[in-house]
This record gives sequence, structure tokens and C-alpha cells, in this order.
Amino acid sequence: MEETPLETIPAFTPQRRQTNKRSAYLILVIIIIVLLFLGYKAVSSSKNPVPTPTPTPSPIVVVPTATSTPTPAPSVTPTVTPTPAINPVDKDSGLDRSQLSVTVQNGSGTAGVAVKASDVLKNVGYNVVGTGNADNFNYTNVTIQVKAAKSDFLNLLKKDLGFNYTIGAATSDLPDSFSSDALVIIGQ
Repeated sequence: MEETPLETIPAFTPQRRQTNKRSAYLILVIIIIVLLFLGYKAVSSSKNPVPTPTPTPSPIVVVPTATSTPTPAPSVTPTVTPTPAINPVDKDSGLDRSQLSVTVQNGSGTAGVAVKASDVLKNVGYNVVGTGNADNFNYTNVTIQVKAAKSDFLNLLKKDLGFNYTIGAATSDLPDSFSSDALVIIGQ
């Protein structure tokens, strides 16, 4: 028998991956930059100046000597300005404004209009129980709603607000479930 030569199978040797030194250095440099940035942020945030309280000046004390005559310090008497007593009863109708609970709402979107209107109503004696924003800011002029049981107050509210505002709608159809007797919405 004749021997046939066997095929030689090339030997497989796994190749080692060569580490690319350039990319390793690049990654190292990026890590160092990130760490430096974070360190700088930490140090700069801790260096924010803390406001120091401003010292208040001390009063000057004059010590009398043998040749000077002490001057008495002026006495300060607080003056109390009395607030005028508000008579909530309307002269013409005889209605007592303090008996009507009123909620004032801002329907214009301008900050502070509900508080300003509530001050107007309080100054004439109404019982303002709350202020806030209306369901939208598209109201024009002033809208007044009163519960049917308090409809007598509708004309008085219109008169009292009419000195400072233009009255738009005024009705006595406020639902009984509403938390106050009257709703005033201040528009643009």
C-alpha cells in the first residue's frame, strides 16, 4: 500500500490584539479632563461668598464732663392714628353691608386686582371672605353675581363698586351652593 501524504493542516494560533497605545492615551486624557472639570466645579461652588451681616452703627454716647450740662434725650411718644369707624349700613337702603359675604376674583390676569377690589369693598363695610383667580382672564369690566336670597344687595354693590370700576354684568343668579353670598369678578 502506498502511503498517501496527509494534508497538513495549518496550525491555528490566536493572534494577540495589539493595544493601540494612542487610543489608550486618548481615553486617559479624557478621564483626566473630566475629573479636573468636576474638581473645579466643586471648588468654585464652595468658594461662593457668604454674605456677611452689615454691622449696625452704635449710638454715640456723650459722657458729660464736669463743665458740660447733660441734655435730656427727647422722648418719643408713639402716635396712634385711629381708624375711622365704618358704618356698614347704607343710609338710603338701610342694608347692612357686613351681612353680605363677598368673594372677589381676578378675571383680568393683572396681579393684585382682586386684592385691590377687596380693599375697596372692605373700606365700605362688606364682609370679604376670600380672593383668588377667576375661571379665566378674559373678563371685561366687573361682573357681579349675588344669590337670589340676597338680591337686595345687588344695586348697593353696583353703586359701591361703580365709583372705582365700570360695571358690566350684574345678576342675582349665583348658585346657592357657592361658598359666599356674592361673587365679584374684576375684569380688564
